[in-house]
Amino acid sequence: MQSLFFFIIALATLIAIHEFGHFWVARRCGVKVLKFSIGFGKPIWQKTANDGTQYILAAIPLGGYVKMLDERESEVPVEQVDQAFNRQSLGKRTAIVAAGPIANLLFAIAAYWLIFVLGVPGIKPVINDVVADSPAAFAQLLPGDHIKKINGELTPTWSSVNRSLMAIAEQGGEAALLVETQGSERIRRIDIAQQSLLTDKPENIITQLGLTPTLYDLNPVVGKTMPGQAAELAGLKTGDIILSANEQEVRTWDAWVKIIKANPETELTVLIRRHNEVVTVLLTPNRSEQGTGFIGAGVEASATVMPEVLKSEQRYGAVLGLVKAVQMTWQMSSLTVKSFAAMLKGELSTKNLGGPISIAQFAGASADKGVIPFISFLAIISISLGILNLLPIPILDGGHLMLYFFEWVRGKPVSEALQLQGQKIGFILLLTLMFFAFFNDLSRLFGL
Repeated sequence: MQSLFFFIIALATLIAIHEFGHFWVARRCGVKVLKFSIGFGKPIWQKTANDGTQYILAAIPLGGYVKMLDERESEVPVEQVDQAFNRQSLGKRTAIVAAGPIANLLFAIAAYWLIFVLGVPGIKPVINDVVADSPAAFAQLLPGDHIKKINGELTPTWSSVNRSLMAIAEQGGEAALLVETQGSERIRRIDIAQQSLLTDKPENIITQLGLTPTLYDLNPVVGKTMPGQAAELAGLKTGDIILSANEQEVRTWDAWVKIIKANPETELTVLIRRHNEVVTVLLTPNRSEQGTGFIGAGVEASATVMPEVLKSEQRYGAVLGLVKAVQMTWQMSSLTVKSFAAMLKGELSTKNLGGPISIAQFAGASADKGVIPFISFLAIISISLGILNLLPIPILDGGHLMLYFFEWVRGKPVSEALQLQGQKIGFILLLTLMFFAFFNDLSRLFGL
């Protein structure tokens, strides 16, 4: 229920932002708005404003719409013809249609700005170990080195190190690492070959370079469990402390993961502590595509206190935070577009598509971790929603913009008959996309 609640909050918020973009620009362009609806189906709340605009909150929160005065849909009084959408110039119609996706991208910028200004906690990027004969070893990086900057950019956390290295790897090039080593600062250079980061099984760029971060052991406390997976079926609950498995003591979450991976489709007798009571459960891990075991449960990271010496934070001032927010939104938008393109080319599996169930699960999980993770989740979904609507598929905003482009090139609108056929094709394409996403959700949920 918690995941459903945050799913509705997230989706309603992002849909409202998207539709408000259309609504706000339409009003500024002199177009009369008849209805502003969040959701589809039967209204659960509605109000008519003094200007005649009807505001609606509907029962199905999977979309929304802004209905404008339009001669193609109904008869328009003579005195209101100049307020009809279809009577507006090509520039105004383009602005109104593009405003929805743009609003989603602007929201993402605002969300990332807020995150960067408030500060993102993380782990200080101190190297624990360096793999022999690896790029990191050849660059003379040493255990205990603290990575402070990469190509002049501050890297206060391992997450920021990862993002910087991924950005370099996307184009290929040199990474100049400013490290604090043995009491002094040195520049260490690593050549990173260009590589596609869009793979079904991406390798962590930090690990790929031969670096092992200095981390800390997480306590073996169960976090969220996935519906229908082995952990839930065995009766594991959030907050359970793993004590042993088949009489093998479990001291850390990493040790617990190793046991699970090593025992696919093997029944384990697991002792757990639940509310100061020791309970025995029988757990049989599922077998993954890689042949290892998995149970569909995450760790409750908040049950472990991070050592003070490893605590760090990525925080910027208001102006620099805005610059970083724009950069982050651009990077995520570019990655989203490339992901769609890779799926169309067959370079990336369509299994990576997620639907409403996946979104609900991520919404609940991010909300559990705190305000910052939930805002970050909203930013990512907002970008995805904005990019999805810009795809040149008839029925979506991008499809309308494509028609307006043809109108600009031809000097006259595309015929209504052709537009109608395009909408039918677009509807079929959209249904196909939704089918894949929903099928993937069910596959993940039931381990198909």
